[in-house]
Amino acid sequence: MGDYEDVLASLETLNLSILKAMDYTKRVYERGTNVDQFVTRFLLKETANQIQSLLSSVESAVDAIDEQTNQIRHYHSKSGHGVMDTWYDNPVPTYSPNNRIMAKEHRKSFQTGSSETKEEGLEAQINRLAELIGRLENKTLWFDLHQRLSDSESTYLFLVRNEMTVSQKHLGEFCSSLKQYLKNVAGQRDCFHVTAVRLPDGVTFIVYEFWESEEDWKRHLQSAPCKGFQHVKVDTLTQPEAVSSLAHSHFFCWCKLVG
Repeated sequence: MGDYEDVLASLETLNLSILKAMDYTKRVYERGTNVDQFVTRFLLKETANQIQSLLSSVESAVDAIDEQTNQIRHYHSKSGHGVMDTWYDNPVPTYSPNNRIMAKEHRKSFQTGSSETKEEGLEAQINRLAELIGRLENKTLWFDLHQRLSDSESTYLFLVRNEMTVSQKHLGEFCSSLKQYLKNVAGQRDCFHVTAVRLPDGVTFIVYEFWESEEDWKRHLQSAPCKGFQHVKVDTLTQPEAVSSLAHSHFFCWCKLVG
């Protein structure tokens, strides 16, 4: 099975993790605060986007191979011979790994046996996630959260997403520093919530921070814990970190942080 053995094993783990996350989401929306619900929805949508991005690569590869196979069959039916020469002379078409998945009315099957079952199971979970997101967007809790923020001294909630890719040999040092950083940030009064996610590749981390305002976050950047973590990142990251923000005032928007 080659590399697919690890992939299929990971699909099983991911499937279970998604089920647990959906149960957690249900509990939060039944008993959590407005801010807890807001944070959970953000993480839910981020999860769905990342899974869809991964699956889009598989979908594109399947489409490309199906197209190549159809070409071979077409040549075979016309010539009857020289099929192997045609296969090697015509490489598999290129495809983009970042296209979003679109539902297909008629989808050709490429997988067989257990791989097909697991693929369908994962796709079903993604569909359930998308359906849940749609239902959450229609709930009045968004009005409640907007009202809560409008009535408070803060005029909006400021979310920061920080994606970092770590050198394998510095992984231990980075993880230790990240753990301490999260502990320090969680104790700050102006931070609603902070959490970190480690992606399946083992070296990519995403940190989400939820602040009362952009000014509070900028003051945090000048703090000793933040500067200490920044020094560690300089020594341990393989490429510049990617930082983006989500600000809530009268609407939501993604904006790229500069400077």
